[in-house]
Amino acid sequence: MVGASIAEGYHTSSGECTAWPYLLRMRLQQEHVPGSIVNDSVNAARLLADSTGHLGTSALHREGEALAVRGVRTIVLTDLINDIQQLPHIHDPDVIIEGLKVFVSRAHKRGVRVVAGTLSPYGGSLHYEPTGEQTRRAVNDFIRRSGLFDGVIDFDAAVADPANPSRLRPAYDSGDHLHPNDAGQRAMTRAIPLEIL
Repeated sequence: MVGASIAEGYHTSSGECTAWPYLLRMRLQQEHVPGSIVNDSVNAARLLADSTGHLGTSALHREGEALAVRGVRTIVLTDLINDIQQLPHIHDPDVIIEGLKVFVSRAHKRGVRVVAGTLSPYGGSLHYEPTGEQTRRAVNDFIRRSGLFDGVIDFDAAVADPANPSRLRPAYDSGDHLHPNDAGQRAMTRAIPLEIL
């Protein structure tokens, strides 16, 4: 997994032990699916740019770490909302899409598959902007329809409020309108088709 704070379980009751990568590991064991999971998620990380100070290194810079894991077959790329919601905002979807293409190209050259998670809603959060929401939807549309990825996990559909798709479903909102709570993390885990991993 290459992600950020959502995949770390930020704002859940037990942190990493209630995050969807950990829950996915448990699900794979229960269903007797072979393999292991390495979670290389870093708080506040973005796809394109390194965050400042104590915050995360970009996914493009951490991709080499993931590719260096012995026996890696698939990278799950997730938590891409930070490029949109963190300052400085990236509200041009083509810039993010180009970064996705670079990430996938590097992995495919090494014979490694890439599964992408759609960007979950962030409406009502501290840095929400309508322009950013348009970007989020455009990037999600690309992830779902482009055929670039070896698989797609629709985290957006799993946790969005049907009555207001720009926001998390209230039952899944940790309170900051960005990070899913324990129930939201479980919903994300259920949304993962095991056959794409």
